[in-house]
Amino acid sequence: MRVIILIQENHTTDNYFRGLAPYGANVETDWPIIPPEPPQPPYSELYPRHDRHAYFDWLTKGKAVREQFDTAADLPFYLYLAVTGAFLENHCAGYGTNSTPNHLLLIGGQTPTLRNPPYKTNPVWDLPSVPGLADEHGVPWRCYVPSDHYPIKFYKQLEGSPNIVPNERFIADAAAGNLPKLVYVWHNSGDDEHAPADIRIGMKLIWECVDAVVKGDGWEDTVFMLTWDDWGGFDDHVATPVIEYTPDNVQLAYGPRVPLLMFGGHVKRGIDSRWNSHVAIPRTAMQLLGLPNLGVPRLDNDPGLADLVDEKIKNDPPPAFGGELQVPPAPVPAPAMKPVPPPPVENPAPVEEIVLRGGQKMPAPNDVPLEQQGAPPHN
Repeated sequence: MRVIILIQENHTTDNYFRGLAPYGANVETDWPIIPPEPPQPPYSELYPRHDRHAYFDWLTKGKAVREQFDTAADLPFYLYLAVTGAFLENHCAGYGTNSTPNHLLLIGGQTPTLRNPPYKTNPVWDLPSVPGLADEHGVPWRCYVPSDHYPIKFYKQLEGSPNIVPNERFIADAAAGNLPKLVYVWHNSGDDEHAPADIRIGMKLIWECVDAVVKGDGWEDTVFMLTWDDWGGFDDHVATPVIEYTPDNVQLAYGPRVPLLMFGGHVKRGIDSRWNSHVAIPRTAMQLLGLPNLGVPRLDNDPGLADLVDEKIKNDPPPAFGGELQVPPAPVPAPAMKPVPPPPVENPAPVEEIVLRGGQKMPAPNDVPLEQQGAPPHN
């Protein structure tokens, strides 16, 4: 079994997947449609705020950019993957904030920061990571990263590893059948769909990456997990449950819904409505690759999504890159939307301390204090 985790940037489920409504997904369909290629600046209008303060405004005032893309017209490969694979409609950004914290959750299930660089110093934390865990247990791995090694550069454990390589190598390696058991892929700015990028460029690159795996005879034994790191300041109509909160009594987890697509030769098809977050992605990789616990409770205790993989299932690969995409038609009549499930926990908890390698701990992240609330949030 091989696990490939593909991480793009900054879109909510409502923002990207209105086209799944006829298939029974819980998505809005009547928000203004925006073009896939952004107009000319002012840049501020193309780059919605999506940090911790913006998230607080979303929680308390409902303030966010309420716009959508035309899924079928602008993101047809993603629609194809969602319909022919598993679409996790209630997947959430791990934390309600911007990029770096959520990337770190995807790598190791925890983050010492709730904000993006620049920092006063360039931090390198001695955090455990799933790539490091794979290395310790003889599971080959590789991270395909931009030139600045973001976000892997924050991990002391991974410094200088020959398994951290330029993302430009992925397509050639995949087509040659030269991929290890665990793969992470991050793309460059402009290719990652982060506003103000043309989202079609990133989608086509993901299609080319998947096609390269197929060409390298890797489809049948690969599980792909494709997600977007955070909400990007775009609205989503579903209020997510409270799992963790910061010392100012503001919800931290879950963040807003963001898409998660699981697909591959043995992945069950359908819209899955369970609550889960970015922590489920590395947890699922650990489960499928037979890795032991990492020592991070939030990650080790997550139920994961390995039940969506069944070797008795035989899915066909998607059409070759640039070929004709025939998305299976929606059922008639359209299936009923599933009700939002109850929260996965009854009692939210304060955010956990950070676990370092060797068992030492550091304080829970609290570097973006907000207006103190009178009581902890509840479901």
